[in-house]
Amino acid sequence: MRFELPDGRALHVISSKGQVSFVDGAFELCGVFGAEDAAIELAIEHPFANAKHVWVPHLTPEEGYVMGDAIFRSPAIVLADDALALAFVPDLDDVRDVANAGAYRVWLDCDHPRRTVTMAAGAYREEGHVFYVREHARAEGCAVGMRLHLVASCEARDCANPYGMVARWMWNRWGRPGMTRAHDLAPLLRHIVHWAFSQDGWAESVWQSIDERAAAPVFIVDVSRHPSIPPEQRRWREPRSIWNQAWFSTQRCANGLLRHARQTGSADLEDRARRMTEVALAAPQHNGLFPSRIVADASGTWRWSNSDRRPASASEDACHIVDAAFTGRMLLEWHALTGDARARDYVLRFAERLVALQRPSGAFPGWVEPDGRIPTELAEGPESAVSVTLLLELARTTSHAAWEKAALAALPFLEDVAREGRWEDFETYYSCAPWGVPGQRVARNGVYKQNTLSIAWCAAAFFEAWQTTQEERLLALARRCIDELSLYQAVWNPPFLPAPAHGGFGVMNADSEWNDARQSLFAPLYLELGRATGDRELTERGISALRASFSMLYCPENAALARAYEKRFPFFGPESYGFMMENQAHSGAEPIGTFTIFTWGNGSALATAATVYDRFPELRTECGLL
Repeated sequence: MRFELPDGRALHVISSKGQVSFVDGAFELCGVFGAEDAAIELAIEHPFANAKHVWVPHLTPEEGYVMGDAIFRSPAIVLADDALALAFVPDLDDVRDVANAGAYRVWLDCDHPRRTVTMAAGAYREEGHVFYVREHARAEGCAVGMRLHLVASCEARDCANPYGMVARWMWNRWGRPGMTRAHDLAPLLRHIVHWAFSQDGWAESVWQSIDERAAAPVFIVDVSRHPSIPPEQRRWREPRSIWNQAWFSTQRCANGLLRHARQTGSADLEDRARRMTEVALAAPQHNGLFPSRIVADASGTWRWSNSDRRPASASEDACHIVDAAFTGRMLLEWHALTGDARARDYVLRFAERLVALQRPSGAFPGWVEPDGRIPTELAEGPESAVSVTLLLELARTTSHAAWEKAALAALPFLEDVAREGRWEDFETYYSCAPWGVPGQRVARNGVYKQNTLSIAWCAAAFFEAWQTTQEERLLALARRCIDELSLYQAVWNPPFLPAPAHGGFGVMNADSEWNDARQSLFAPLYLELGRATGDRELTERGISALRASFSMLYCPENAALARAYEKRFPFFGPESYGFMMENQAHSGAEPIGTFTIFTWGNGSALATAATVYDRFPELRTECGLL
């Protein structure tokens, strides 16, 4: 079957089994499984020999690997050059029906060198962390009826930014209709505060004092610390620690807790926020650089170190610049909230060193050893965006021209990153899915291994640069980044997950999480861009991300999820209201996890809610911040 495209080129459609027709903008695949049918497939050969833009929802680096519906948040395969933008989108209503029936699964695949896109009714299994490998469906007699939508445009703006074209299409079809009436977040915030800070909650494990001035929620608490377990039998999942890092930011939570304390009139919470800030200010600076975490040894002695999410060539003493820059941004916000000059001075010392470290390309280094050596892995990457944003924020508050000059000099480098879709940061390679080689595309899919943090950081940097310069080109770049980020946001609630997924975010194109805690970081960015552009879609996405930030909270208000928690942990009760796993379906088969990270879960959600309350008063009702 030949299908002519708007620019005169054509798609060639082949189905290994079943019948294919084109109706109302979608290819329809129909058939019935026979005894020997492993899958019923729709395969399409596309004409893009030199696509400038390629996007896939998940990587399939080897033959036989597929993009399972387990990661269909906003599933699309996107291709574009200067003449045509094209997206293939499986119909999520059909996918929901398939999931409810349970006879087979849906998957996609993209073989870039062969210029082939495939959608199939079939089966797959998990491989490693986390790929999906096709298997025989064993669905004899089962009928198949699925649609693959074709979204196409020859408009220049869509060819330049095909991500926005398909993100808008999916939001209009599923995302906006899937938005529900806002629930009151106030009781959920009370649950979080009670869980973390009350003695009849989990405070005995959560709240950790370093000295008489500095204290904070511990990095991670799992169910082995449940209050019903005698203290002598409780176990730490890993050594007690407190982090100020690009993921696990105690200072971000301190800022949010201070806002919440002022909104609720709580002197206790304000004191806790101030003690949390003392942790950040206690980190020893050496020529402006400083460590990102403090760890307690077996004797209870605390010592400073850095995040272990790093390449093997970087030592424990190497400062991760994005961690320091993110903490700098949070301390700058603390100064704005409190007038604490110590926080501003701390950031200024870091900024002086940061500018001195800037590389000829404009980028800022990934890791810096105490002797100044820079490890080669990710020595230049999109993590630089956080440094750009910090320097622009400093320039706006101090009128120091050097900050602005250095930040703007980094923009051409970030533009190259965005143009290539090279969204590679520390989490991409040095976390739970560590395979791959930095700087190399995955040949079979034509894209880099990508992480959503990098996309959001670049969107924020371009947006901040636009606010500084008022160059519309920079606002367009921020929008291009946020549109690609939107393809990692769930536009529906799949029936195979215990918690609602709508509005939540995935992590990368090589992992399986839904509703990851990063959505609380992304929500204010969407709201800022929605306000600046007047685009209601971005505002709705931000509101949905905020709501999704609470979707994994164990509490009676999340009744269906509470039952799932209690099934796995029968000892949970009111003392655990406020416990929250960082995401769902991280390991695929088991959607409910065993631990809470305050700075990457419930505390992060609280911080965002308090921030949105202060910065977007016109949206309080829509967000459930009544």
